[in-house]
This record gives sequence, structure tokens and C-alpha cells, in this order.
Amino acid sequence: MIKKIAIDISNILINSTPSRDFDGLVGMRAHLEKMKPLLCLDTDEVRIIGIWGPPGIGKTTIARVVYNQLSHSFQLSVFMENIKANYTRPTGSDDYSAKLQLQQMFMSQITKQKDIEIPHLGVAQDRLKDKKVLVVLDGVNQSVQLDAMAKEAWWFGPGSRIIITTQDQKLFRAHGINHIYKVDFPPTEEALQIFCMYAFGQNSPKDGFQNLAWKVINLAGNLPLGLRIMGSYFRGTSREEWKKLLPRLENSLDADIQSILKFSYDALDDEDKNLFLHIACFFNGKEIKILEEHLAKKFVEVRQRLNVLAEKSLISFSNWGTIEMHKLLAKLGGEIVRNQSIHEPGQRQFLFDGEEICDVLNGDAAVSSLHCSLQYLVYLKTNHLDLFSCSFISG
Repeated sequence: MIKKIAIDISNILINSTPSRDFDGLVGMRAHLEKMKPLLCLDTDEVRIIGIWGPPGIGKTTIARVVYNQLSHSFQLSVFMENIKANYTRPTGSDDYSAKLQLQQMFMSQITKQKDIEIPHLGVAQDRLKDKKVLVVLDGVNQSVQLDAMAKEAWWFGPGSRIIITTQDQKLFRAHGINHIYKVDFPPTEEALQIFCMYAFGQNSPKDGFQNLAWKVINLAGNLPLGLRIMGSYFRGTSREEWKKLLPRLENSLDADIQSILKFSYDALDDEDKNLFLHIACFFNGKEIKILEEHLAKKFVEVRQRLNVLAEKSLISFSNWGTIEMHKLLAKLGGEIVRNQSIHEPGQRQFLFDGEEICDVLNGDAAVSSLHCSLQYLVYLKTNHLDLFSCSFISG
């Protein structure tokens, strides 16, 4: 009995200690201020709030901070992290079996009961309908996941808050979720601070590193994930080492960044993957009407597929009618195409590098090995156009 009392008191003290895990996160205070009106904590209504944005923008971090700050105010709380990767549908299972498994995991975690078994899908609402709960479902990418764990607001007791992070806006629309926080890219000065915290342990560059830091930030394109990983990558290195490492980052994507971004690409169907690669290699920053003109015969309902990519936060549409893809996603697309045939460029889906085009056109089997369509090559960067024209004419 003494041991049990001691453990209970220890747990109370641990849980009552305020978290300082996120004190050094740049820009988090601003995110929390923007989240306050959506959370609306002074009402007893049950609210489902969505956090939406591209991969690597910081959705999980924001949700984690909110959870750490608020969980002590709820009877039950759970943070289910990276659902799209950790809770995949078993091979051969139907929707009902998948939902049953997901709800079982959900109930086990929120009630802190190991190996809980549920006979049907009505268990969650029956057990939680009178409980004030805080639920974070992080990285949702399928409707079946929401159907199993948070299909209806009335499943939960008064004052409950359900937070869902996803990069697919369509999921919110399908489930009638209207309280949505769109996470934007940090401003440039804030991006510098994020990078410096990981690279130097302070919010500004060390003496002599200012120009190098700005080069890395430009490569990361203000994406928090890229800033964090690249900052850690350079931490503790000398200026000479920075100069040696930068060219590698300019030409290739860090493995950790690539794995996170590629997860989003892999979730697309084949036609959307193909369109993604075309945009990454040729049409990034181009007018939508130009893309539609050149790809109308290749893709059915081009505009609809563009909307799918936009809903999944892989592209955006500017006010000037252009398609914008983040530079790290564009670099991912380029590497996917290159990896189709590393040593034989002519065997790839298409070419977009001027030197490789010259090598293929000047090769002995140029015509037979060149699989890319010449109509796409006109979208090469300006400094490659003359190079391509000369090679094509001489070839």
C-alpha cells in the first residue's frame, strides 16, 4: 500500500510539472495565438479542429505543443502520432476490420489499458460520450481513420477537443470539419532563427557564418523540416567544412528530408504521381494555362488532378495564375526521375538537365535511347536553351 501511494504521488507530481520541451521553438507563440479562437476553450461544445499544411511545415509540432499545454485540463487525453505510417490497414482486411483495429488501438491508448478488446464500433462513443477528452490524431491520410476514431462530435463529452493534422484538405471537407488552421511558411527572419537554433544553439549566425547560413536557408526554402535537419547537419562544423558540404546539398536531397517528403508522393495514384513529376521538372512557376495546353492530351481532366495535388499541399496556385511547388518537393521530383536510370539518362521518363541532354543527343544511340518527349525540353531553364538547340542541330 505504501508503494502504491508513493507511485501515485510521484505520478501526480510528474504530470503537474509544466512542460518546457518547446520553450526554444521559434514562432510557436504566434501559432498558439492563432489557434486560440479555433480551440475556443471557454465553451462546452465539442470541437473538431484541423491543422493543415504541406509535409514538413510543422503541423505535428504545433499539435504536440497544444497537447502538452492543455492535456492536464481534460479527464482523458491521447496523442496518436503519425497515423498514416503507424496505423496502416492490414493486407486483405476490409474497411470494417481496419476500423475495428484502429478503434481498439485508440481506446487502448486513451484509457491506458493494454490489450483492450472491443467487439464492435460502438464502444468509443459509449465509453467517451460523458468524458471531457483531448484527442490529437496526427498525420491522418484516410477517411477510414477518422471514421474509426473521431467520426462524430457527439462521441465525446462536453468540452472535448479533437485535433486532426493532415496535408489533405479533402478529408476535412468530407467530414464537415470547418475549424481549420492553415500553417504557413515562416517569414525569412524567422526561418533564419529556426536554422540558427539547430546549427549554432542560438537565434542568430555566429560571426563569419552569415552568408553561409543564408545559402542554406535558400536551399531549404523556409521549410521548417529542412531548416531543422540542415541545421543539425551543419552543427559543430567549421566554415571550410560548410563550404565543402554545400555543393552536395545543392545537388541532392538529404535522406531524412527525402523520406518524409516521398511518403506524400508515394500515397498518390499513378496518374497524379506522373503529373507531380511533370510539374517538378518542367512546370514549376509556369502558368496553369500553359501546363493545361501541353498536357491536355496526356492527362484526363488536368485541372481536376491539379486540384488534388493542391488539396494534398503538394502544389499551390498563386494569385498570378501560376503553379508553385516548394523547391524541396521539386528537387524530390527531379531525383525520382533521375533514379529511373542513374547511369543511362536516355532511359528515363524525360530529361531536364542541359548537360545530360547534350550527352544523350551526342551519343551513338541518341535517337533510339531518348525516351523523353522533345515538347517538354523547351521548358528548360533559359541558360540551357542555347545549349540544347546547338546539340539538337549538330545531332
